[in-house]
Amino acid sequence: MKIQTKKIIFTPQLFFKYGTAPHWLWHDIYTEKKEKGEMPELMEKLLEQGVLYEEEYVKNLKFREVKETSPLPAFQHTKKLMQEGADLIYQGEIQYEEKGIIYRGRPDFLKREDGGYIAIDIKSSKDIKKEQRQQLVLYSLILEKVQGKLPATAAIINKDGIQKEVKITKSLIIKTKAQIEEILEIIRGKKPPLKLTSTYKNSPWFDKCVKDAEKENDIALIYKLDSRAHEKLRELGIKTVEQAAKMDVGSLPKIPHASRKILERAKIQAQALQDGDLKWLKNPKIPDAKLKLFFDIEGDPLLQVEYMFGFWVSGDPKMELLYEHANVVPDGKEEKYFIYFLAEKPEDEKAMWEDFIDWLETLPEDYLVYHYAPYEKIRTRKMADEYGRNDAFEKFHSRLVDLYEIVLDSVIFPLYFYSVKDIAKSKFLDFKWRHPKAGGAQSIFWYEKWLETGDKQVLQDIINYNEDDVRATEYLYKWLTSQSK
Repeated sequence: MKIQTKKIIFTPQLFFKYGTAPHWLWHDIYTEKKEKGEMPELMEKLLEQGVLYEEEYVKNLKFREVKETSPLPAFQHTKKLMQEGADLIYQGEIQYEEKGIIYRGRPDFLKREDGGYIAIDIKSSKDIKKEQRQQLVLYSLILEKVQGKLPATAAIINKDGIQKEVKITKSLIIKTKAQIEEILEIIRGKKPPLKLTSTYKNSPWFDKCVKDAEKENDIALIYKLDSRAHEKLRELGIKTVEQAAKMDVGSLPKIPHASRKILERAKIQAQALQDGDLKWLKNPKIPDAKLKLFFDIEGDPLLQVEYMFGFWVSGDPKMELLYEHANVVPDGKEEKYFIYFLAEKPEDEKAMWEDFIDWLETLPEDYLVYHYAPYEKIRTRKMADEYGRNDAFEKFHSRLVDLYEIVLDSVIFPLYFYSVKDIAKSKFLDFKWRHPKAGGAQSIFWYEKWLETGDKQVLQDIINYNEDDVRATEYLYKWLTSQSK
């Protein structure tokens, strides 16, 4: 292992990497770069979140700008402007050094307030996210050293141009400092315990993390076994998938974040991984209807908007006339239809919802809506609360069938993750998406790119991806139905 000998520079970006995958920090320093994968395009955008909206927001503001790109000259210029009492400093560099660590940040604005300066960042989100809050606390701690006074508040300018404040409380400082120390321990060489969660997929080191876990056959590979339970299990000598597959659950002491039921399932999951085969718990029982709607939502957490509802319609080919206000792509061979509602701009979300609500009025009495995981149920309920509902919506919402719950209840796959893509792409179903980069995160990246460029092909990629998603949902439905005895 390489030894970290360079002076440590602590920047706000580290909070984001740590929150995504703690191993991201460790591998960046101690692993050969040739083992690093590509950075997911959405993650690159998240790391620069707010850049798209910054130019528009600042164009009518009066400020003093720090244009130097090198940290030290930029910091010297920023200090000069602060000493002169500039009301608003754009792109100011702030930093201080303590115990061999340079704490450095470049907030979008430093605003003069109550005899000192507070940090303000422009973000494309609506609300303040955890890592943004930590970032604002870090800025404030640096400012305390630079100006001799801890700011009482910090803020973001959100996607609507509204300033959302954060109070820099003692409690928030304590939590942030604890997070900083955890990050510093990793930078200094303390490798985090093996762990795999869905957020790790958003790290360029995801494949490396999987390989490390596979090499050790570590219990981190077991789906739905909370990583907070790993430490206790490892203390008990249950470190590998093979050991978990043989564990006597009844004799184990209390395991944090893992009930006996969870541990029994983890044991079977481990056995499935060992055998490389399915483990059936019971026959899948799926409700049926004359008309089947397979449903998937595309949403952008950066903009906090749902931008597409897609439906693959099966079971009543005579319904095409009911879809005159929606976009219809008929499949003549199967007499099925892909229907989608699209918000081409975030401000079109309400209009998209209203079209969707109107369409629900046209649906017949006998239908069910199949989706995968709870997102569709949660988001449609929230949108109904925001934009309005009708009796047709209440009927629609009551007819949602979550295939993810049916999967969990009936079968265990020898997989590390259970997203619809992980399952549908597995050797057991072998469904293929058209685009090689297809995925929820990629769809969000495409939507952001569409808003930037207006490229119709990018918009079509989103539509095609959503169609593949709902067709994969039907594919899974058919596969589960075929397994029912």
